[in-house]
Amino acid sequence: MKVTKLVTFVSILGAVLVAASPAAAQATPPATQTPRPGTPAAPAPQTPRPSAPSTTPAAQPTAPPAAPVPFPADAKIAFVNMQAIVNESKLGKSGQEQMKKLADSKSGEQTGLNKQIQTLQTELQTQGSVLAAAVVQSKTAELQRQAQFNQQQAQVDVDNLQQRLFDDFTERVLPIIEEIRAEKGLWVVFAAGEGTGVAALHKGLDLSAEVVKRLDAKTK
Repeated sequence: MKVTKLVTFVSILGAVLVAASPAAAQATPPATQTPRPGTPAAPAPQTPRPSAPSTTPAAQPTAPPAAPVPFPADAKIAFVNMQAIVNESKLGKSGQEQMKKLADSKSGEQTGLNKQIQTLQTELQTQGSVLAAAVVQSKTAELQRQAQFNQQQAQVDVDNLQQRLFDDFTERVLPIIEEIRAEKGLWVVFAAGEGTGVAALHKGLDLSAEVVKRLDAKTK
């Protein structure tokens, strides 16, 4: 079975908004005074009109997550989404983190060399009368060759790590898929997902969550 190579992903942040409204303070009405004889009576207090009802819609309750679709008892085929297993499993997340650390390290090395090249070029422009142009140009060319070599080596290191992670991933995942296939008496388990050419699938046939569960249980 051919499995798509492991690739890195960007994670998605969710925000939770909490709204609160302060309670209105109640004013104490002033004490009623008795008017003196001959003094015109004070106008009767007017009852304030009721305020118009708020047009702000009430907050809707959060819908509970949809229940998983059960696996059809009479099914003879199933599928797994390999990309989802990479994204959601501990093993896949660990591999993505290793790829990110290596990429960041190589990027930092390349940035340092680029800064050295820029420094030498600046010295050649500002101190041309002090430093020999040939010396600065020779050092610049040497750093440029080093930067090109580092860039090529970085690609080799990334490819090697990706291959090791891919081999480790398939070595652990494929036996689990075979284990589930045998337990359910299935004829075949397809690797489905985006770009596989599948027009429609019964959601209950997706064994990805079960594979992730068993893979996490075996991952230290």
